[in-house]
Amino acid sequence: MFALFAGVAHAEAVDPHGQWVGRTQVEGQRDADKTTLSLGAIDQQGTSLELDTGRTCRLRDGTYSAQGTDAWSLHFKPESGDNLCERLSQGEVILRVAGPRKLAFEARYPDGKGGQNQRNGVLMRYP
Repeated sequence: MFALFAGVAHAEAVDPHGQWVGRTQVEGQRDADKTTLSLGAIDQQGTSLELDTGRTCRLRDGTYSAQGTDAWSLHFKPESGDNLCERLSQGEVILRVAGPRKLAFEARYPDGKGGQNQRNGVLMRYP
């Protein structure tokens, strides 16, 4: 039975392509922000990330690559404009399988004060 469950989790991990929605939060802050992630084909541009923090930050033309069988690393082209988007594009986003139709989201990026922010959350496959 365990082998069957592991196979199902692995099958989910093989193709993260598609739309993911949820809430992410900067460590140490109370409010979580709506987060939408659209993953294109692996190792090709076409990934986008949107954070709604009261002001919307949109990153486009990102790429992602596999980091083992159940994790991916996302990178975006440098972004100019909104301060959050610019800093977020300088960081790295890691996705990990967190269950059926769920991805754990972790982003590390400059905080604009010489330190680093860490943003975490869980995204669900949509629809």
